[in-house]
Amino acid sequence: MTEEKRREGINVEVTEGGDCRRTISIEVEPGLLEDEKTRVLAGMAKDITLPGFRKGKAPKDSIRRRFAEEIHTEAVKSLLPDAYAHAVSLENLRPIGDPLFRDISVEDDEPLKFRVEVEVEPVIDLEGYRDVKVDTEEILVDEEEIDRVLESLRERHADFEPVEREAATSDVVVLDYIPSGDDGELDESKKIEDYPVQLGAGQLFPEFEEAVIGKKRGEEGSAEISYPDDYKPEQLAGETVTYRFTVKDVKEKRLPGIDDAFAAKVDEKFTSLGELREDIGSRMKEEKKEEARRKMEEAAIDSILDSNPFEVPGTMIDRYKGELEKEDEKRRNMAGVGVEEDEEKKKEIDALFERIARRSIKRFFLIDRIAGLEDIKVTDAHVEAEIEQLAVGSGSPVDEIRPYFEKGGEQRRNLMSRIRERRVFDLILGREPEIKPEDEEEKD
Repeated sequence: MTEEKRREGINVEVTEGGDCRRTISIEVEPGLLEDEKTRVLAGMAKDITLPGFRKGKAPKDSIRRRFAEEIHTEAVKSLLPDAYAHAVSLENLRPIGDPLFRDISVEDDEPLKFRVEVEVEPVIDLEGYRDVKVDTEEILVDEEEIDRVLESLRERHADFEPVEREAATSDVVVLDYIPSGDDGELDESKKIEDYPVQLGAGQLFPEFEEAVIGKKRGEEGSAEISYPDDYKPEQLAGETVTYRFTVKDVKEKRLPGIDDAFAAKVDEKFTSLGELREDIGSRMKEEKKEEARRKMEEAAIDSILDSNPFEVPGTMIDRYKGELEKEDEKRRNMAGVGVEEDEEKKKEIDALFERIARRSIKRFFLIDRIAGLEDIKVTDAHVEAEIEQLAVGSGSPVDEIRPYFEKGGEQRRNLMSRIRERRVFDLILGREPEIKPEDEEEKD
């Protein structure tokens, strides 16, 4: 079927639906269907053998009469995707996913009629996306924040010394314990030995922890645990198990003093507490700057989206929501929390995932659209500069990092995607780009 015949013999009408759905109504004039039948017949005639005729030599009229239904079916099957492709080209549509063909109708001497339902990429007409003004925040790090980090470091560098007193909250105890079996008797085959646990850290069920607190080294005790119905692993869900335990050791947490020696213990490059505080303050400031940058970028995205509304494909939202739900289930399992049962809460969670998915997909299309409008590309010069910055930040030689981002590799593609996005944000927020055009020309 020639392009000229397509234009003359195919009529197309597109109806818009929500979430980028399109219904394409197509009519193919009878003449084109007859032409397609002739083409199908010619192809079949090469392989068909009829009584009295050698293969490929049977009269076409005989083949047409005998295989009329098959020829008609094959011609329609051939025309459907061909006409659909023409409609997509004619209407400048950019389909996402597979088309769904519906209501196929063929009557004698009437056009072939059918509908196609498909989702398409959003059409985004943008304005006002350059030099977007958003609120900025002052980056400050106060002494109390540094003190909190120092206290956290102090906790991480704490020592635990054996003591002869009774176990108390914040102590580390070393336990041997045995669970009861199905018959209620202790199951020696499941005995756990030398199990360390810090009291007060939520590592044990409260009933177990209460039974351990107050015990000295060498003392025994027991605890009965009733596991929730949604507990993981499932073999314990809804079960009540008695544990017999022996306290093998009690260790008291002893925090180091915050002084020059402590600074050196954190990292030998520090010769004084002042140097450690200065380093903490510098790192916290950089973290706050990075967080402030992300907030500005996302605020700019929201501002542009508010001024330039558009829809996004429903199936993409569904897939994104599905991934969010999987992550939520994984987090719940790790935390030992079962599936949400409250219907109102489930609706709230679903609505939250819906908003997150819709906004994230809009963000993707928006950044891609701006990059296309502004012809923003990522060159080898950009990648090399980014690799050099990564080397400086990690303190590693650039020659050790560069192979990780080899050309054609996934890591390099991800890096290029991040650079492209950052260049888009440079334009949106009116920031000075890290690599200027003249630098690119020199490095290309």
